[in-house]
Formats: sequence, C-alpha cells, structure tokens
Amino acid sequence: MYKYRLHFSGYELRDYEKQLAVREFENQFPAIKEKSISDTGILFSSDKLINEAALKKLTFYSEFNYYAEKSPPTHVLTDQAIIESYQNHTPDLFGGTKSAKSRNIRYLTHSYHEYKGKFYPQLAKAFLNYAGTKKGDTVLDPFCGSGTTLVESLLFGANAVGIDINPLAFLIARAKVKSMTLSEDELMTIHNAFAGIQENSDWEKIKIEDCNKELDTNYLKNWFPENNLKKVIFIRKIIRNLPNESIRLFSEVLLSNLLRKFSFQEPCQLRIRRRTDNPPENLIETFKKNLDEQVEYLGKFQSIGRFELNSKVENYLGDVRTLTNSANLQKNSIDVVITSPPYATALPYVDTDRLSLFAFGLTNKNSFKQLEQTLIGNREITKLKRVQLDKELEMNFEKSVLSKEIIQLLREVYLLNKDADVGFRRKNTAALLYKYFVDMYKGINQISQVLKKDKLAFFVVGNNRTTAGGEKIDIPTDDFIKSIAEENNFKLVEKINMTVQKSYMIHSKNSINTESILVLRRK
Repeated sequence: MYKYRLHFSGYELRDYEKQLAVREFENQFPAIKEKSISDTGILFSSDKLINEAALKKLTFYSEFNYYAEKSPPTHVLTDQAIIESYQNHTPDLFGGTKSAKSRNIRYLTHSYHEYKGKFYPQLAKAFLNYAGTKKGDTVLDPFCGSGTTLVESLLFGANAVGIDINPLAFLIARAKVKSMTLSEDELMTIHNAFAGIQENSDWEKIKIEDCNKELDTNYLKNWFPENNLKKVIFIRKIIRNLPNESIRLFSEVLLSNLLRKFSFQEPCQLRIRRRTDNPPENLIETFKKNLDEQVEYLGKFQSIGRFELNSKVENYLGDVRTLTNSANLQKNSIDVVITSPPYATALPYVDTDRLSLFAFGLTNKNSFKQLEQTLIGNREITKLKRVQLDKELEMNFEKSVLSKEIIQLLREVYLLNKDADVGFRRKNTAALLYKYFVDMYKGINQISQVLKKDKLAFFVVGNNRTTAGGEKIDIPTDDFIKSIAEENNFKLVEKINMTVQKSYMIHSKNSINTESILVLRRK
C-alpha cells in the first residue's frame, strides 16, 4: 500500500482554482475513489504506484510525496512548480527542494508580449488535465490570440492547432511556440547578432523614406520620435538577416512589445491616445537587455531537460467562422477545445496593437479599418452597416437562430437607444451585440463540427454591461454563449464562476465585471 500526499501550489489558490485542482486530479486519476481534501492538498492511498509522469503534469500543485510502509518518503516537484520557479532564480530549485511561493503567470515565452484579454497559462494547463488529455491528443484554440493554449499544449505533450484573425496575434503565438525549441547555438546566434549595437550606432544612417514601399511611414512618423523610429527600422534590418524563422520571430516579438513605451502613445490607454510626456530614448539598450534576459531564461529552461517538446503545434491566420477551411481541419478530429472568445464590444482589440501592426507592415491606413471590422467583438462600425444590422435585428425579433433570451436583451437595448439622445457609440450597441452573437453562433457551429463526440470544450467567457437610454443593462455573455453552444450540439457539464483576474490584463480599466468557465461536452 502506498500513501500519497499532493500539495497545492505554494501561493494561495483562489476558490475556483482549488475547484479546478480537484477536477484535474479526479479526471486524470479516475481509479482513485477515496481521497481526503484539505486546505493544503489531497491525501489518498493506492495498492500500486501511480503514474508519476501524470502527477508531475498537475497544475495547481507544487509537489507530491509518497511512501510505502517502512520506507522513506519520496519527494517530487511538479512540472508547474519548476517552470514557475526557474525564472525567479529560486534557491535549490534544481536540487528539487523548493517551489515558488508567489504566482507567476509570465513564465517562459508567456512573458514575451503583453496581450489584452488573454487568460493565464495555468488555466489552459488545468483544462488539459480536467479533460483527461493524453500525449498525442490534439487541442484546438479557435481564438488563440497570443498562443497561451499552444505553449501549454507543447509543454504538456499534446498536439495543438490555433487560429486567430489578428496578424499580430498570429506572429506572437508563432514566436512563443517556436522559441521554446531554440537550440543553444541558435540562442547564441541571437545574442551575437545584437551584442555589438549601441545607442550611438549605425541607426543614425537610417533613412525613413527608404521604407515607404513596405511601411506607412507617414503614419509611423506621427506616432514615434524620429530617432526612435530609426532605431526600430535599424533593429528590424538586423532581424531580417538572421538565419531562420524561429530566431527572427523571437527577436521581432520582443521588439514589438517595446513599441508602445517608446512612442507617443499613452501606455496606459487601450485606444490610441497621445502621451503628455516625451517617450524614453534608450530603445536599443532596453531591447538588448530584454533579449539577453530571455536568451538566458530559455537557456536555463533547456538545461532542465525535463520536457520533450516534440508534439506538433500549428497556428493559422484565419477565421473561426470558416474554421474547417482556415485551419484545414477535418470533422471529428479534435480531442479538446480550450479558448477564451473575444468579449462582446468591450475591448478595442487591434487598436491597442496598432503601432506594431503598422511598424511590421501588417497593415496600413487603407487596410486597418477593414481588419478591425472583421474581428468578432469589435467596436467599430459604419453608419450604413449599423442601419443594415438594425434592420436585420428587427427581422429577428420574431424568429432567429439566437435564443429568445438573447433577442429579448438585444431588443431592449435597441429600443431604449433608438429614440434616445445618445451618442453614436450608444446607437451602435444593439447592432454590434447582434453581430457578435451571430458571429459566435457561426464559430461555435464550426467548433462543434471538428470536436469529437463526448469530448470537452472549455470557454473562458467575460460578462460586461452597457447603458441604453440611461439604463444600465448587464450582458450575461456566459449564459448566452451556453445557449448558443446548446443549439450546436453541446451540453453544459458545469459553469465555474471566476473572479476577474486584472493582474493578467494589460490595463486595469475595462468593462469586464465577471468571468465564467463554461465546461461543455460535445453530444
């Protein structure tokens, strides 16, 4: 008989995290019927040794001990304890005697680039365990954003597919995944490529007008001091000469993450707003410092030798509304879905990253509005499109693919704002919400087609509120997404209420007031 003690993470778990911790243990080890759950962990016994590799993969646990009668206990750190600790240089980590005492949500490549609205990596990994995911299973994130699910799937040993319509998100996600497997030689190549450049270097010779064909330089000159823009172009020229895609992506994303700080953009604003002070000038110094730190962190991680990192991870620039074509997916090919859909009109998604999109030639003044309007949950709409959607919404008052509850709320918002003295954004609200839920219906229908029968889908959904005709109206997006899913061959397993984790948001001021985890099973 073996006695086991699983220790929860060294930092204090939130209530829903503890709930997920129990779920991931139960679903990874269904044969363990009797256990004792306390504030500090789980105790159980087994006639035989438990799969140690599976125990190491548990998320909200720091370590476990087990022993047989008359034998000393064996002490093992979880994988999560190791990857959360190594970046903090925790003493004795590699001796296996300590785990992190503080929460770390920016470990490994998750630290490369801020990205608003993303969920934190421990959630994605907990869902993998909750679903009973095995090595070689395929995970889908149809709104993969900056690639949190993809990185965690790679660490877990699962194959993964991600898709996102935002070209910057596609670039970040690709960089975060590919950087995980950079070799020691490649890391040294990155370091050497930038070791010799200084603040007073050849960047002064850059002629911004030489980039007119590939970049919207007039727009960029309006948002960057001339010298800082020259430095950005100078660094990009070095990046282009790097020998392979993986190290180019690594360098590009670290540069992108600095652009807001060194521009005239107010760093604390979601939208493009000009700052009142002057941006700093030490861009090259800061870039080199960040790059060398990340090279060092990745080198330390590689030295652990505990993670195989050989699963197949793909990401696509595409649209969930045409998922089977955009990501080349076959029906019934996915084992688990893990995602956080866009919030309903709450965040200006590409507006916040506009500088990177322009600086990397991913958009220009002619294409930016079109890109913005293609996003699910966007807040931008022309008057002509709004009138068209309003008419379509009116036609849906009597009959719609959307549930009666959704249509009733949209009707209320529409009628309250229709004749009220409100601004254009209020006038747009009903049309934008209608478009959001119709788009989500299309996307979830596609997800249902590719997910295997009886397999789980996890949606982290944010609720928000609006004001219509002077009245505050809550938008229960989680319940509405649930009803849409149920219309598309899903059944709710459970709904887990979360507290909004503003610590992992790039900005603290946003209209998301509650979040939920929807656990759905494909019928």
